[in-house]
Amino acid sequence: MGDLMRLIADNGYVRVAAGDVELAEYVVEPGVPQSDSPKPYLHPLRTTTGDVVSAIRPHDHTWHNGLQFTAANLSGENFWGGRTFVRGQGYTPLDNNGSIRHVRWHRAECADDRVELGHRLEWQTRAGECWLIEDRSIEVAEVDPVDGSWLLTWRTRLHNTSGRELRWGSPVTEGRPTAGYGGLFWRGPRSFIGGEAVTSSGVHGEEAMGSRSSWLSFTGQHDVSLRHSTVVFVDCPDNVRYPTPWYVRTAPFPVVSFAVTFHEPLLLEPDGRLSLTHHAIIADGRWDSGRIDEYIGHRITPRWSKEEA
Repeated sequence: MGDLMRLIADNGYVRVAAGDVELAEYVVEPGVPQSDSPKPYLHPLRTTTGDVVSAIRPHDHTWHNGLQFTAANLSGENFWGGRTFVRGQGYTPLDNNGSIRHVRWHRAECADDRVELGHRLEWQTRAGECWLIEDRSIEVAEVDPVDGSWLLTWRTRLHNTSGRELRWGSPVTEGRPTAGYGGLFWRGPRSFIGGEAVTSSGVHGEEAMGSRSSWLSFTGQHDVSLRHSTVVFVDCPDNVRYPTPWYVRTAPFPVVSFAVTFHEPLLLEPDGRLSLTHHAIIADGRWDSGRIDEYIGHRITPRWSKEEA
């Protein structure tokens, strides 16, 4: 049994704590420039021993903020941040940086062993049109200081309200090889540069770029504490295009994305809906594949069975 969990709410953010450690902060209303395509994000993410496993506004890509859900190219609109990759032109500054805005809370529930946040968001274009309504839930559970881990579940339900077909793509679908990022995206701390990435199928490092597997783990070492931490990203079998392709880099910066549009765009029909569920295990120390598989089998797979029922 984990430590008693708490919710700490303030203007523009919600924090989740277990015992003396604040495990996660959800920033709902980020004060960033429009060129960064403002959107809610989770940062900092901490292990049960307090080490931070996320980064915010790095100087190389200021729109990389912790863990966030976004799209690099949605029918020409950029909800990612920065410049837009245009076929035949490369990365181009355009007046197309949209934003994902909080509308209202559905719930903010806290029990001894679980916290769940749920809210509605609008994906607004630079011109102020609402193209997508999103109902999002974020759950923190399975906190186990003895095991040195906790589980994050991110559920996204998108509804196309634009009145038109939306084409969700990536720089790869526009002609740039390997840059298939989009969807749920994590930026790790700088000390994780050169860390170890491995998939459930045994593919290591950046060889995993664009590959498909049910999970991908990233292990890095922290400055100061010199401890190691492992973040395991777990795909859900109910997701479209499961197993989702991975966008992953260990250098020059540590990033991982559930890149559903890595190889080909995803078309959302007018009034169409898309549901995605992803998990992340935040763990102290180095976790090998055997330990990861055991955790998934005992703590995540039963969740899928309950949801299907």
